Amino acid sequence: MSTPFVSALKTALVLGGSYGGIAASKFLAKELPEGYRVVLLERNSHANHLYVLPRFSVLPSHEPKAFIPYNNLFGPTPNHHRIIHGTATKLEQNKVTYTPAPYSTTSNETEHSLEFDYLIYALGAKLPGPIDFWAKSVYDVDAEKTVNLDFEKDAGGYDGSKSAAIASLQRAQKRLRTVESVLVVGGGALGIQFASDLKSLYPHKQITLLHSRTRLLPRFPTKMHDEINKTVHSLDVDLILGQRLDLKTTLPENAEYDERGRRVVKTESGKRICADLVLVCTGQIPNTSLMHSFAPRAIDERTGMIKVIRTMQVDVSDSQFVVQDGSTDKTGAILPHIYAIGDAADAFGAIKAGHTAHWQAEVASKNIIASILSRPLTSYEPGPPAIKITLGLRHYATIMGPEQTLTVGDDGKDDLDAVGMWPYVGANFERDRDL
Repeated sequence: MSTPFVSALKTALVLGGSYGGIAASKFLAKELPEGYRVVLLERNSHANHLYVLPRFSVLPSHEPKAFIPYNNLFGPTPNHHRIIHGTATKLEQNKVTYTPAPYSTTSNETEHSLEFDYLIYALGAKLPGPIDFWAKSVYDVDAEKTVNLDFEKDAGGYDGSKSAAIASLQRAQKRLRTVESVLVVGGGALGIQFASDLKSLYPHKQITLLHSRTRLLPRFPTKMHDEINKTVHSLDVDLILGQRLDLKTTLPENAEYDERGRRVVKTESGKRICADLVLVCTGQIPNTSLMHSFAPRAIDERTGMIKVIRTMQVDVSDSQFVVQDGSTDKTGAILPHIYAIGDAADAFGAIKAGHTAHWQAEVASKNIIASILSRPLTSYEPGPPAIKITLGLRHYATIMGPEQTLTVGDDGKDDLDAVGMWPYVGANFERDRDL
């Protein structure tokens, strides 16, 4: 391992550069007092605009819009703030060890370490297989031989670069274009979007959406379910509710095929479903293994997420953590200098979404500033759940506000206005598209 990188400046480290990590990095860079810097550690070369990945897995010609360069995240003159591309491998009380990304300028060195004074843990969650570039692709030519439920499998050379991500999307497009039938498992936002996009673009294909509950998006009012149900039926998607996939039938050793060579899987009630390709859009798992190795009892055993208090500081009540020499030490009720936000945080029932991570990032960042300046900390209160979901290439439905108002429309854009996210990362599509 190389020697730790030590700066004369104190460091606020942000782990993870998705929606929450970007928001935290920008806020801290703007508000930290003199003598402090922000360091963002992120394994991808570009910010992945996750919400457009299902659409761009189906619809060609828009792939570059999903990958936003970080170059101007801290503005044209970043001063002492830094972005490091690498994968965190170990968390300690005031230090993170990481492996540089293969595409980075320091990729020839195996491990580095970085000391910090404050940390925001924003590593999110492992994505479901159909949009997880880091997992073994479900779109490979032999994918119909197995159903990929293992999100830990090697991605076959994926390195986190923009070019590799675009290649993954194009592989998905090709596979989905060539099959005649697709089973989408999971009636969350991802599964609904995949099923409706596929049927809109390929009306002749047999698209089946299987959901274990009798209601779609049960976190939201029934009127949202009714709108989705009406729209997917108008698209002629075969919607099966209240039946759960029997995972045993997805295992390679239990593989069964019909007379047309389609994969056969079954629900737990015994219903047979045949499809050329099975997309499992469930199983979003929090990326909390790093925290678990450091402070195991900071992880809620039921959810796998990091426990936090209202200030977004990590809750380690009755916990112990690993110190630098490998021994353990008792903690108090919280780790006052470590915060967790976004999909990795168990934040009082808040919906898992980019806008939620943004507001949690703001609270955590404000509290780091307040801690430095010895001011009172701010508490996080989740807002009412909100969502915008696409139902085919043009139609959409939203639920917003305290009254949970349903709005529907048909003026959506094919590319979901992906370039509108670029300024959030300090980028401009026309100027920076080739970065």
